[in-house]
Amino acid sequence: MKIPAGGRVGSRCRIRACQLVGDYNLGSAFRPPFLPTLVFLMLQRLIPLALLVLISLPAALLAAQPTDEKKPLRDLNTHCPFDPPTSLEAWQSRATDLRLQLQVSLGLLPKIELDPVKPNIYGKVERQGYTIEKVTFESLPGFFVTGNLYRPAEIAAGKRVPGILCPHGHWTEARFYDNQADEVNRLLASGAERFENAARNHIQARCVGLARMGCIVFHWDMIGYCDSTQISFDRAHRFAKQPQENEVTEKGWLLFSPLAESHCQSVLGLQSLATQRAVDMLLSLEAVDPNRIAITGASGGGTQSFIGAALDPRISVAFPAVMVSTGMQGGCTCENACLLRTGSGNVEISALIAPRPLGLTAADDWTRTMPQDGYPELKKLYGLLGKEENVGLFPAIHFGHNFNHVSRVSMYGWMNDHLGLGFEKPVLEQDFEVTGREQLTVWDAAHPQPPGGEDFERGLMSLWANILDSQLTGLLRGDQQQVQQLADTLRDGWRVCLGLTTGRLQQAHLKGEETDSGHVELNDGDGNHWMITKLDSSDSAPDLLVISIGEGEQRVAYSLPPASDLEQPLVSNPRLAAAYTYGYNLPEFAQDAQRIALSLAWIRQTHPGEGIKISSTAANSARAAAGVFCLQEYSGAKDQRITLALSPEGFRFAEAESIRSASFLPGSARYWDLPGLVACLNADVELETDDPAAYQRLADLIEVAGGTLQRVN
Repeated sequence: MKIPAGGRVGSRCRIRACQLVGDYNLGSAFRPPFLPTLVFLMLQRLIPLALLVLISLPAALLAAQPTDEKKPLRDLNTHCPFDPPTSLEAWQSRATDLRLQLQVSLGLLPKIELDPVKPNIYGKVERQGYTIEKVTFESLPGFFVTGNLYRPAEIAAGKRVPGILCPHGHWTEARFYDNQADEVNRLLASGAERFENAARNHIQARCVGLARMGCIVFHWDMIGYCDSTQISFDRAHRFAKQPQENEVTEKGWLLFSPLAESHCQSVLGLQSLATQRAVDMLLSLEAVDPNRIAITGASGGGTQSFIGAALDPRISVAFPAVMVSTGMQGGCTCENACLLRTGSGNVEISALIAPRPLGLTAADDWTRTMPQDGYPELKKLYGLLGKEENVGLFPAIHFGHNFNHVSRVSMYGWMNDHLGLGFEKPVLEQDFEVTGREQLTVWDAAHPQPPGGEDFERGLMSLWANILDSQLTGLLRGDQQQVQQLADTLRDGWRVCLGLTTGRLQQAHLKGEETDSGHVELNDGDGNHWMITKLDSSDSAPDLLVISIGEGEQRVAYSLPPASDLEQPLVSNPRLAAAYTYGYNLPEFAQDAQRIALSLAWIRQTHPGEGIKISSTAANSARAAAGVFCLQEYSGAKDQRITLALSPEGFRFAEAESIRSASFLPGSARYWDLPGLVACLNADVELETDDPAAYQRLADLIEVAGGTLQRVN
C-alpha cells in the first residue's frame, strides 16, 4: 500500500495515543500535554526543496534497491543457533543489547510506574500438608491477574520461605485441568505419572509438590484461560485476523492492530507484565524470602518462565520445561511479539538468566535436539561466567511434550539444590486430593467478575499507552537529569526499532565500487548489494534521495531511489499477527535505514572532512532521520557534521493502516514517532516553525544527543 507524501489521514487514523496528529480526539484522558505542539513543530513544511539537491530517504523500504534477490524470511520454525561470545566483555555487551530488545519489544521500556500490588487473598481450602487460597490483583488498572496461592500447612513464626511462580502453559482448562480417564491410564502405564490424581492434573501436582517442600507457590491464569476472561481465549491465543474498520474506535484500539504494534502492545507483553507483578505479589507476603524467588512452567508456561527470568533479576532460579531450543520458538500469539527474536532465539534469550541457576528439560518434541544443539552452548556460556554448575538439562526423549512426574522430579531436585531446601534426592511426589474448579475459581457473589470484551480491550490499550506517555512527558518537564533520562529512553527505544541491537549493522563490512556509468555498487559483506547514483552538478531530483557534499562547482551529489510503495512481505502463516513476521525479521524500513547509514558511511570515507547536507520532505524525512540515527550508532564519528533540513509534511509511522504497509514500524509510536526519532539525532537539524515552545522542547533533547536545532522562517 502506498503512503501518500503527506501521510494518509482517514477516520481510523485520527486516534493516536501519543497525540501524534493534531486532530486526535480521544479526549483529555488520553492527551499528554505537550505532544500536539511538538507534533505541530514536526508537521510544518519546514525548508522548501530549493537550489540544493536534496536527500529523501524511503518511507519504509530499501534505501537503495538491492541488486540481489532478498533472503527468505525467518519464522518461528527457523533454526536459531546460539553462538556464545568468547569473552566476558563481549557477552556483557551482547546481554545488555538483548535485554533492552526484550524490554522494548514487550512494551516494558520505560518501566511502567504503577501502584503497589495489593492482592486480595481469600477462600482458604485446607489440604494434607498445604493450603490453597484464591488470589486476584491488578497488573494494570482494571485488568486482573487471577490464580491460586499454595502454602505449606505450617510456616514457623518469623521464618522466610522460597516463593515460586508457576505459569501453566497451553493445557486445556489449565488451572481447572482434569484429564480424561483413558489418558490417565496411559500416563500411569507408561511411567509418566505415579498417581492417578497427578495424571488427572499434573499442573496442580507441581504446585502441591512444591508447597509440601516448604515453598509458597503462585499459580495464575494465562490471559483468556479460566478466570482471566477480560480478554478472551480466542483473542489471546487463536487470533487469525480482524476487520480493519473494527481495530480503532473512539474507545481506543485492539491488540494485533498496527497501532497496538506501534506501541509494542502484545499478549506476551501483558503476560510478561503480569509475571513481574506476580513477583511483586509474592514479595508483599511476609513469609516469602526475597532472595529465593523461582519460576517454573512448561510449554507456553516455559516461555513465560524463561522470558520472565531473563527480564527480572529478582527471580533467582528458573526451570522452563520443554520449551527452550534452537527449533520451534513458540507457536501461539501469546508467545510472540514484534522485535522480540530479531537476530536472536530462545536459547540466547534464556542465556540472559546466567549466571543464575537455569534448569531445562527436553522431550520428543522440538526440544529433542537440545543435548547436541543449544545446551552445550549454554554450558559454555555458564563456564565463561564461572558458574558451569548452574545450568542443567534433563532430557527424557522417550516421552512426548510434557511436564510429567519424571520431569517434575528433576525440577524438584533443581529447586532443592538451588533454594537450599535440604531434602534428600530424588524428591518424589506423594499422592494428593485434586481440588476442583468450584473451589479454585476466584469469582463469586462477594467477588464479582470484572467487565471485559473488545471495548474493554480497546480502553486497556489506550490506558497502557497513556500511562507510559505521561511518564515520558513528566521527564521532559523535569530537571536536567530527567531530561537526560528521557533522551536515553528514546534513543534506546529507537535502537531496537531500527534493528541496532541485533548486531547486523555493527558487523557490516562495507565495500563500494564506482562504475563507468556513474553508479556506485555498495555491499555490506553479508550478501546485500545496492546501488547509489552519482549526479551531475546540474541535476535536481526532489523525488529521489540525494546526498550533497560541498558547495558550488565542488558540489557532489548521490541519489537513491524514492520511498517505496511496495507492501512488506509476510511469512507464510494463516494467522495474520504481525509478530509472526516482525518478531523474527527486521521491518523493511529498518533495513532501509541501515543501508542509508552505510551509504552515508561510504560517502564519508570517499569525501573525508566534507560536510554533508540532507534535505527531505514527507516520508523521506523519516528515511533521512533514521539513516542518520543508524549512522551515528554505527560509526559514532562526530568529525564530519551532517545537516538535515526536514519538512515532514505530516508523515507519521503511526498512520500505517496495515502490517504490510511500507511505513509500518513496530515500536515507533511508543518512542514519539518521527519527532522522537529526530530528537535523538547527533546532527544539525534545520526546522521551520512558528511554535517557539515546541521548538525549545525539541532543541533541548537534540542538544542532549549532541546535535543542534535551528528554526528557519
